[in-house]
Amino acid sequence: MEEFEREYWLEVELQHPKGWSIGAVGGSVTTGFFRIDSRTAIKLDLKWEKQMEEKRVRSKVQPVLVVNKFIEGYARKFRKKTEVYEKGSVEVCGHKAYFARWRNDTEVATVSWICNEENKVFLLNYYFEPGEEWEKVASWLIPGITCHTPESFWKYRLFGVNFKIPKDYKFFAGKLTIGRPVLIFKNKENTLVVHWCYFAKEFLSMYEDLLEWCKKEIPKEIYAAIGGFSPHRLKPDEAGKLAMVETERRGILGKSLRVKIVKIWHDTDSNRIFLTGYSGPQEGIEDLEELEKSIKFQLD
Repeated sequence: MEEFEREYWLEVELQHPKGWSIGAVGGSVTTGFFRIDSRTAIKLDLKWEKQMEEKRVRSKVQPVLVVNKFIEGYARKFRKKTEVYEKGSVEVCGHKAYFARWRNDTEVATVSWICNEENKVFLLNYYFEPGEEWEKVASWLIPGITCHTPESFWKYRLFGVNFKIPKDYKFFAGKLTIGRPVLIFKNKENTLVVHWCYFAKEFLSMYEDLLEWCKKEIPKEIYAAIGGFSPHRLKPDEAGKLAMVETERRGILGKSLRVKIVKIWHDTDSNRIFLTGYSGPQEGIEDLEELEKSIKFQLD
């Protein structure tokens, strides 16, 4: 029996055979995208778009229209005739979904559904290789998709690192370079940042210590996300991490207390340097603490 593993990216969980991995990711506050590759080919991509309440009511988006529009758009873009040879319905995470199997240069299964719990429209494409059967693929692919969950957070897994982000935060920006990713999440008032660097021991051998590494190697996106951050303000905390903690009062009466926190540490078990950050009201500090506790390294 084939073994599987799960990917977690931008509010979606998805199962795929071991040995496949995320090949590309993207998204914003209202959209998400990721692609899964095998060792030799692109295997699937999944996109979603957040629907505003008034738009959902007005447009009445239907999965069958989403699928048909995608196939028609593909044919126009590449000027290639497509043949739709099977249509049907499946259930994805408790939602009725529509699918079509079609071909031009290759065979593709396109699936769409609407998640009312998250107000999102999803579109998934699976790209077949010779000898693959849809019934077998669907038996592991469709049950492995999670587009909504009762938990208060979303799981993320990227380049062997797992972590959790509270649901009220949305992916805002990032730099998804292999080995040195930066991810920035925001809600209305708060910002959460997570960054890590591979080959920590090898990098640190080039510097006197972790602080000196920070002065030269922290990505510019961290400075933009946590305004006022400076490596020169980092001091060792009780846990042995380098930390910057600053507070300021806002408002006419100075009653609104806001904080800026950055923490950096060398995890010897995974040979990575991790950085987490938070900017926002003092009562949101718990979000940073939960993020730190959730960070786990998993060998790909």
